[in-house]
Parts: sequence; C-alpha cells; structure tokens
Amino acid sequence: MKVFSLGPQFGPYERIWKSWAPPKCRFFMWLVAHDRCWTADRLARQGRPQPEQCPLCDQEEETINHLLVPCVFTRQFWFSLFQHFGIHQFSPQPTDSSFDLWWERSSNATAGLTKKGFNSLVILGAWTLWNHCNSCVFDGAAPNLAGTLGFALEECRLWALARARGLSFLAPHPHPSPL
Repeated sequence: MKVFSLGPQFGPYERIWKSWAPPKCRFFMWLVAHDRCWTADRLARQGRPQPEQCPLCDQEEETINHLLVPCVFTRQFWFSLFQHFGIHQFSPQPTDSSFDLWWERSSNATAGLTKKGFNSLVILGAWTLWNHCNSCVFDGAAPNLAGTLGFALEECRLWALARARGLSFLAPHPHPSPL
C-alpha cells in the first residue's frame, strides 16, 4: 500500500536537469517547459507590443512551441544539426506540434551515451534558436540558417571540450551541406 505520493511528475525534469548543459541553458529549458518565455503570445496576454508573426518564418504567431518545433526555419535547423551527427531521423516532422512531446519521444528512442548526447544537443539547439530569434527581433538580423547552424556546431564543440557527457559521443558525420 502506498502511504504518500510525491505529487505530480514533471515530465521533462530528467531531460533538463540531468543533461549536461550550462545552467543558464537548463534554466531556459525550464522556462520553455513551463511556457514562461517572453514570446509574442505571452506579450499579447500582457497587453504589450509584439511582432505579429514568427520572426524566423513569418508564417505563424510566435509562441515558444512554434519557435522550437513546427516553424519551417526551425525544422530545417534541427534536420541540418542532427544530420551533422548522423541522427537526422530524430528531427521534428511536419506533424510534430509539441516541443515537449517531440523531445520526449525522440529521447526515449535513444539510450546510454547517445541519449545523454541527444538531450544536451536538444538543449543547445533550443538555446541557439532562442538567441537567433532574439537577434532577429532586437538587433534587426535576418534569419540565417547557415549562421545559426555554424554557431550551434561551434557551441557543440565547446560543450564537448567542457566534458558534456554524451555530447562528445555523438561523432560528426560528413555529409553534403544542404545550405
């Protein structure tokens, strides 16, 4: 007989807090999981000015979920990033509409060091996309897939040097660049 419960489970807890990533990136992922990022939808709820469309694809309203999965720019980014490591089969598909569900399903399809590396790579990718989107909004930068991917790959190299468990296990695979 169960005497007490620890309360509701927070689904992405282990993927966020047990993965290797800088603390600011893990905290960002916690904000994502709780829908607390300052995107256009949240700004609108607060009655603040916001962009009408996603700054990366200019096709839909900007939400954190849209920014990290269904955005056309984002799907191209994930595919290119994962292709670099030979794990492109885990890229979000056009039918994926939830970042958390996509990440959970993809993470659960891996194991061991690949899982650790994959989770760190998702955190790094999400952090990179968030920063690129902010650069487009606040600095007037244009969406740049090649630049964003290059930045993510350099960060990945640095995270691996900083002993990101599992990330260094994902060896880059040579491939023709789709960019």
